Amino acid sequence: MTTRTIRRYAYEIYPHAEDGQTRTLEAEVPYLYAGALGLGISGTGWRDAAPEVVGPRVARMGDYRHLALLADALLQGLAGQEAWEWADQRAWDETGEWIWERATHYGVPCDQIKPYPCGPEPTKHEHLGEPDTHGRRAITFAQGRESECPDCTEVATA
Repeated sequence: MTTRTIRRYAYEIYPHAEDGQTRTLEAEVPYLYAGALGLGISGTGWRDAAPEVVGPRVARMGDYRHLALLADALLQGLAGQEAWEWADQRAWDETGEWIWERATHYGVPCDQIKPYPCGPEPTKHEHLGEPDTHGRRAITFAQGRESECPDCTEVATA
């Protein structure tokens, strides 16, 4: 019996476009936000990864955030300098809160997206409590790898 984590990589929830396919902004914006969340380093082993792994990963995350926000601005009907300023001002937020907020706005299931590996799998992981009346969730840390946690894994289907 093979198990896998319940959370999914971004491309499993929002598949890549076919080669040469140009999707609508309505389809592309959630895909880009999911990708930006998946490239986040929180919840990965980035602290134990080599700098030549972490540096490009962080740069790619930043690029994805910028692109997602710019596509979002276009989808909102902004254009030119106004679209660029709207996106650029939000892209420099190091916390990623703008990405999370805008992804949620488009229905991206942020809590279900597992970050792509960056370094060794951490030996502790997060468990999220039920949302409170404001939608916030308490975080507790569980010892052990997410991929080995009975609460965080399921039987893989073929």
